[in-house]
Amino acid sequence: MNRHVLLFSAVALAFTLGACSGEGDLSLKHINAAKLKERIAVLANDSLEGRGPGTRGEERTIAYLITQYKQLGLEPAGDHGTYVQNVPLVGVRIDPSVTMDIVRGKQSIRLKFPDEFVATTGVYEQAVSVKNADMVFVGYGIVAPEFGRDDYKGVDVAGKILLMMNDDPNTGDSSFFVGKGRTYYGRWTYKYEIAGQKGALGAIIIHTDESAGYPYQVIRTSRSRENFDLDTPGEHRDIKLKGWTTEEATQRYLALVGLDLHKLMASAQRKEFKPVPLGLTVSTMMKYSIRRMETHNIIGILRGSDSKLKEEYIAFSAHHDHLGIGPSVDGDSIYNGALDNASGVSMMMAIAEEFGAMKVKPKRSLLFATVAAEEKNLLGSQYFAEHSTVPLASLAANINIDGMNIWGKTKDVICLGAERSTLEKDVEDVAKVMGQVVRPDAFPEQGSFYRSDHFSFAKMGIPSLSLRSGAEYIGKPATYGKEVSDEFNKKHYHQPSDELRDDWDYEGAIQQGEFAARLAERLANAASMPVWNKGDEFEAAGLKLGKRK
Repeated sequence: MNRHVLLFSAVALAFTLGACSGEGDLSLKHINAAKLKERIAVLANDSLEGRGPGTRGEERTIAYLITQYKQLGLEPAGDHGTYVQNVPLVGVRIDPSVTMDIVRGKQSIRLKFPDEFVATTGVYEQAVSVKNADMVFVGYGIVAPEFGRDDYKGVDVAGKILLMMNDDPNTGDSSFFVGKGRTYYGRWTYKYEIAGQKGALGAIIIHTDESAGYPYQVIRTSRSRENFDLDTPGEHRDIKLKGWTTEEATQRYLALVGLDLHKLMASAQRKEFKPVPLGLTVSTMMKYSIRRMETHNIIGILRGSDSKLKEEYIAFSAHHDHLGIGPSVDGDSIYNGALDNASGVSMMMAIAEEFGAMKVKPKRSLLFATVAAEEKNLLGSQYFAEHSTVPLASLAANINIDGMNIWGKTKDVICLGAERSTLEKDVEDVAKVMGQVVRPDAFPEQGSFYRSDHFSFAKMGIPSLSLRSGAEYIGKPATYGKEVSDEFNKKHYHQPSDELRDDWDYEGAIQQGEFAARLAERLANAASMPVWNKGDEFEAAGLKLGKRK
């Protein structure tokens, strides 16, 4: 199509959208490189010590965020008229001298922590013993009736240690599960949940770089330190061992019984797969330090202009935590998390400032939540979604920002999860105004939809999306997006080297921020709330919230 026709169409649509919804008062001057960089520089500074939950660095982070919320003119929406929502956590730190013995008769292999395995527990006792527990390979460990999949086939695995694959089955058939993509069944959180439901003593997930989408170093860094869970009454925790073993270590202990890991993996792809008793036992004595504490979500509201719709909310979320102080890498032990996710918090603040400067506010209110403990399995957003400080049904949609685009402007935009609901149409219309095209997840095999805070909202029935960088960079080769993403994942993701750098290109971030602001304005002024698509896995949760106005 002629590029001049495309340009005319975009301009015409922009005029139409503005005339219908009252858009057009966004100056966009507050979403700029200087302000983005200024807030990132504070949040990623060494003085905040990596923003780990329950640390001095987190206290400083919270104080800074509250100051920012006040300056932005946001109304407090936390506990008891404050900006703060307290999130109760239990922290568990394993004694690093722990080992794990995999035994066959008189033969055994002793795995070293954290080089060959990492582990935590779900029972929160100071000493957790596993002695001569039989190991059973259960494939992907999935029970999914809607896909005709049951990896357990009625086999009793109570009291056993389950060995299972990461990810979903992928036969190359796009109609099987979601092709290369991942469902919640592929997440390690699900693996442990189903193991508990089956009465297993524990579960070990086999880590491969391909199935996880990142190297074992990421697991080692995250899981060899203090781990957290929500400390809420009545939660059922009964799995003694929650572990991972490396691909190489797994190959070694399977060789004790003459089994090949890759052949086992291939057998697990089929629906006909049945559990395989391995003839191996697992023994370990795990000692833990346990502490109970609070971390904090920071929540503020920019009140809408419509007398009725101002009681409904477009919720922004961005996690303010990172990994704190950890193992030293090249002499640096502070995991600053500049891109992940000081950048997302900074962008959210810029968007709040932009809306705060509007003469006429959108009809619905905007809720801004910087959430805690995302790096500890989305715990801050989970707690907010389950204990919302505003009526849950009043949350019209969630826009999540987990990292900004630091590599340049793109021709496309990726909004993870938008295709699951009527948000897809809103995203497409805003993309036309922006002169961009909407692309699906560029790396569906990484299961990113289930790995950031929007997932917590989606589970509770709120149509949600996570704004990501596009994949087609202007003036760059077609492979550029994958190359820079792979490089960051290998060298900087969850490493001390994720720091603010002078070579960041803020043009893509500004473009991204503008997209988010335009989308939020459109949703805030829409006649009705977004709804899930018929048949989507979150539709039932959405219907439980009642009629979406």
